[in-house]
Amino acid sequence: MAQCGFLFEACVDSLFSAIQAEKGGAGRLELCAALSQGGITPSYGMIKAVLDRVRIPVHVLIRPRAGDFCYTEDEIDVICEDIHMAGNLKVHGIAFGALTPDGDIDLQVMTRIISLCKRYELSMTFHRAFDATRNAEKSLQTLLELGVPRVLTSGQGETVTEGLPLLKVLVENSMQRISIMPGGGITKDNAARIVSALDVTELHGSARSASDFGQSFVNETITLAMLGTATLMVADCEKVRAIVQACKEARHNYPA
Repeated sequence: MAQCGFLFEACVDSLFSAIQAEKGGAGRLELCAALSQGGITPSYGMIKAVLDRVRIPVHVLIRPRAGDFCYTEDEIDVICEDIHMAGNLKVHGIAFGALTPDGDIDLQVMTRIISLCKRYELSMTFHRAFDATRNAEKSLQTLLELGVPRVLTSGQGETVTEGLPLLKVLVENSMQRISIMPGGGITKDNAARIVSALDVTELHGSARSASDFGQSFVNETITLAMLGTATLMVADCEKVRAIVQACKEARHNYPA
């Protein structure tokens, strides 16, 4: 639940990050794996460990692979199995999105996913697949008709700051029936301005820093392709805290 009219959702891909985000004041987690690739579905073990260690709501990203959001029938079967897993683990919600080859929201897939969410009483966020649609206003109307409660979007910009003009239109068109949750390039320096400009109650970000733990020795005879990235990025408790504080102040000062 949003406190002082505001909730920060932290996107995390490790147990350590989940704990740090909660300590920093995040009101909800979006849990994924491989955030460096845009995020994919986390493992059973990861979901269970996070649920066991944090008290704030946990939403799980349901995305079977990196890349676009147009899925084959086989991939949809995987998606449904992952939702069954998340539902049986008693997560609070999921983040999901599916598009047609033409860049519209895939009504057939979404109807199937929404049915599963209702079965497990899962809240749902239509994630940043929204930013890959060909017509944002039409896509928002589709989500309103489907009854999706929340959409994560940068306003189809590289960052929320760049997408502010469209975000303002989306907030106006939402008619307070769907939460517009800005996400993309959120920092302590721009968060309050974004919240004030849009009068939104939810914000999404990763608030990460390079970790100061892990393996110090690097075998330079192997490639970085094997290691992934040489720098491990984790949620920064203080960055989360700064964003939350700035946004709560902005909401408090917003004219009634």
